[in-house]
Amino acid sequence: MKRISYGAACIGLLVGSSFAQTQDTSKEAESRPFVAGGYFDKPFMTRLFGRIAIGGYMEAVWKYERSAGITEAVSFEARRFNIFTHSVVSDRIRVASELEFEHGTEEVKLEFAFLDFEIHPAMNFRGGILLSPIGRFNLAHDSPLNDLTERPLVSTRIIPTALSEAGMGFYGAFFPSAASRVVYEIYAVNGLHDGVITLGEGTRIPGGRGEFEEDNNQLPSVVGRVAYSPMVELEIGASLHAGPYNRYKVDQFTVDEKRNVTITAIDWEFRGNEFDFLGEAAHATIEIPPSLRGLFAERQQGIYGQVNYHFGRGLVSLLPHSIFTVVGRFEFVDFDTKISGDAEQRASVGLNFRPIEDTVFKLDYHHDWHWSRVNVRTRSVGINMSVASYF
Repeated sequence: MKRISYGAACIGLLVGSSFAQTQDTSKEAESRPFVAGGYFDKPFMTRLFGRIAIGGYMEAVWKYERSAGITEAVSFEARRFNIFTHSVVSDRIRVASELEFEHGTEEVKLEFAFLDFEIHPAMNFRGGILLSPIGRFNLAHDSPLNDLTERPLVSTRIIPTALSEAGMGFYGAFFPSAASRVVYEIYAVNGLHDGVITLGEGTRIPGGRGEFEEDNNQLPSVVGRVAYSPMVELEIGASLHAGPYNRYKVDQFTVDEKRNVTITAIDWEFRGNEFDFLGEAAHATIEIPPSLRGLFAERQQGIYGQVNYHFGRGLVSLLPHSIFTVVGRFEFVDFDTKISGDAEQRASVGLNFRPIEDTVFKLDYHHDWHWSRVNVRTRSVGINMSVASYF
């Protein structure tokens, strides 16, 4: 079965109208996917139904978890099965989607479903259900891409990956020099709801996801990311998500004070032939009702750094495209920067094997330290064996 890269199919549309004007610049800079592993960089089968391409990925996990000397989990998990579709409606119009099934069919959601209209390589319109560009990981979090089984804490607990939001806006790319590139995305979205403070133990931003039908406060949030890539191997990004989360108006009547959530993030990624260095840091400010101040966090932050070492390329003679990777990641999240407790720290090491680039077998270990709000520390450990593959 012949497969095509979503990036190869789409980036030509992204820069196609100006290609003739830029042949004297680096084709390597222009041919890169908009975000590696993101919307424009997914493997697809050849078209099955006229102009529609389809693909997806799966993930299955065996996990062992032990906390405070007690074994909490020894089990298999059918974690994810996702289906992608992509359709080139015309030379300038594309429609793409991803449908996610988690834990069998325990949770089913439309992770993204949008329409793109190409105006110019520097400005394109997008509308629908979007993956919000807050941090790079939220845009490129597919399991076959990641070299560890678990997603980073800061990218799931402070930035609530996968954060999908209904909205509209623009994205584009600029090429300052033959080898460099600047990309941006900016959208108006429905934003978060008051689950930020009502659906968790204290302030938990992921509880505020899910405003797809309507905005609870009728005032859009703004989310955007700018990333600079001075060369193909390196990208540095900065992003912002800001807007109200509570329902402060009913019809035309003000019933509460408007309260905002603001998340800022930076991300970095360097991918070489043998070593990769990547990470993300985020800071969140949450405006809390006066009656809950001191009990609920008003500021949260986190960071992770990861190093990958690739070796043994083609070592398995029957699999000439195979490669091994050793992975190390250290991460920390602070759920309330005003107190000593309410934090989590994790150190992870892993080894994975890719018989081909799109399929990975992972074995990893993580050691966690947890601090309660009264600064009592506990520890836990976990071992994961997992497999993930695009199809």
